[in-house]
Amino acid sequence: MSRRLDELEAWMERVATPGWHWYVKYIPANDTYAKPNVHQGGPYVGKELLRIAFPELTARAEAEKNPDLHLSALVASHGLAQDVRLIWYNSRRVEHKSNGRDEARLTNWGGMDHPLVAEEATGSLVVFAFQQPSPSKDAAGLELWITDSAEEDDLILETVGPVEPGSGVLFSPSAGMMVQAVRRSPCSLRDDELLPEWRVELPSGEAIVNMVLDRMRGRRLGDVDDRIIKRRACEYELFLSIESHVVLPRVKEGFVNVEEFVRFANSVTNRRKSRAGKSLELHARAIFNEEGVRHSWTESTEDKRTPDFIFPSIEHYRDDAWPATKLRMLAAKTTCKDRWRQILNEAKRIPEKHLLTVQEGVSTPQFREMRDEGVQLVVPRELHGKYPDDIRDELTTLEEFVAVAKSLE
Repeated sequence: MSRRLDELEAWMERVATPGWHWYVKYIPANDTYAKPNVHQGGPYVGKELLRIAFPELTARAEAEKNPDLHLSALVASHGLAQDVRLIWYNSRRVEHKSNGRDEARLTNWGGMDHPLVAEEATGSLVVFAFQQPSPSKDAAGLELWITDSAEEDDLILETVGPVEPGSGVLFSPSAGMMVQAVRRSPCSLRDDELLPEWRVELPSGEAIVNMVLDRMRGRRLGDVDDRIIKRRACEYELFLSIESHVVLPRVKEGFVNVEEFVRFANSVTNRRKSRAGKSLELHARAIFNEEGVRHSWTESTEDKRTPDFIFPSIEHYRDDAWPATKLRMLAAKTTCKDRWRQILNEAKRIPEKHLLTVQEGVSTPQFREMRDEGVQLVVPRELHGKYPDDIRDELTTLEEFVAVAKSLE
């Protein structure tokens, strides 16, 4: 383990005692200077965190316009100490403006080169650790860690479980569990809808995706770009509802000893990671099948490497007489900031590597580096607006990729 990973592990242990709350998220382009024309001044803070870690500020936000407070902040990953401002913009809430705001942000980080808001921070995983003196008081301090490698991401995700781009995770480190308010939605399951076997063992990612397809069948979902976004959102709501019916009752029962609790917490985290790791890939596969796109899934090419998808088939790929210009490969990765290089050695016959991602933006320099290495991003159309203006026209939509894949035979 590298020195920095050792430091991250030690920091995580230090901020894991009672009274600490973690808010873990991928930093989108809107929170950094990757898009300076729409920069919001600092990271968005979710309302579930505000309710738990800032009860006094939450109460003030019901009557006081734009309430704020100041926090001492330590960017532990970079050794920077400063004071920051947490402000709740609430004109929609207190002035009833239909076009007003109702969101909280951490601001006053300094200039454009601060490691949290600099362009290159886009896509980084960040742990915001808030220290709260008592449940009835606002948190008084903040420490954070900004990752700079896939290895650091993995170390954090092994503890908190998967984090979806576009939504933060509130995690209680002392309890070892995610804190998540489950919203009732058309995709949520009632307790009586749970399959009996799911009460014994949480379902696999593939089983959950199949249930999503069944529940959303017949709905007007638009083109493939809309479809994959809506289905993934539905899957996440469905999974959270399953956990609320299975995991929470078990937690309330209590545990005989620490070892039993650790085993249970690890099993929950591993199941979350398993679901999240395959989610995008499974939804893409379902769409290719629906659209009649011929493909091979997780077949090995050279050196036992297994790209997620080969088009039109692995048989065509292995046929040296079939022109390489009529082959495509696609990798599916929820985030790509520190993981895109993993696909460079896959499918050597295909020089351009297509990468499907739902990460909310990359910096322009990183995008140029990807293109120089032959990686083409495939991003659902709804997310294009979250990318810098100067690279947006160079993104491929999933619909465009499907059209190309269909034309290969």
